Amino acid sequence: MLGMPPQYMKLSNTIINLLGHHAPMDEIVDGVLAILRAIWLMVPMLIPNSAAVLFGGGTPVDFGRKMKDGTRILGDGKTWRGLAGGTLSGMVLGLIQVGIMTALDVPSWTYDPCILCTVFILFLLAFGSMFGDMLGSFLKRRIKIARGAKAPGLDQYDFLIGTLILIIPIEWAWFYENMIDGIYWVGFIGLIILIPFMHRAMNIIGFKMGKKDVPW
Repeated sequence: MLGMPPQYMKLSNTIINLLGHHAPMDEIVDGVLAILRAIWLMVPMLIPNSAAVLFGGGTPVDFGRKMKDGTRILGDGKTWRGLAGGTLSGMVLGLIQVGIMTALDVPSWTYDPCILCTVFILFLLAFGSMFGDMLGSFLKRRIKIARGAKAPGLDQYDFLIGTLILIIPIEWAWFYENMIDGIYWVGFIGLIILIPFMHRAMNIIGFKMGKKDVPW
């Protein structure tokens, strides 16, 4: 099945048997599962920016400093409390996910057999997301986009870019094995396509909860 790893085939075969065994159906099921798996593994990257809003406030990461042109380096929206809270939220949620999939005996939907390696990967995903968000704010300040104003493309993908900047050089083997190898590249492409929709949904929820000033 499209280069699917052995541990991954159990879940796929179960679904295919329920639906009936047909070659096109096999590939569709494999692709859908790959997308769902990519989303699942990247939840620790997807959650931190939304969680940071709940912990936000306090001292800004840039300590109020400005660039030579008078604009803030990041702005008041990026605080140390939000950075720590967002990163820890992603890591804790990732550990809960590992517990769930371990209990269900689906190791291919976890991160690494080594618990310390897992914690490190979760840190890179969660902190990388926050790093990308701060990088996005830094770029927006440089091109004079006000805090809260739309920046299409950058708003939706800054956290992914930040995560890739960290995870690819530091944990390339993990990234390749879980996001590129075999059928998994389909999952990663699907994740990229779906990110704007998930980003929009999370921001609307935050806006409705009164934690965000704008719903984007």
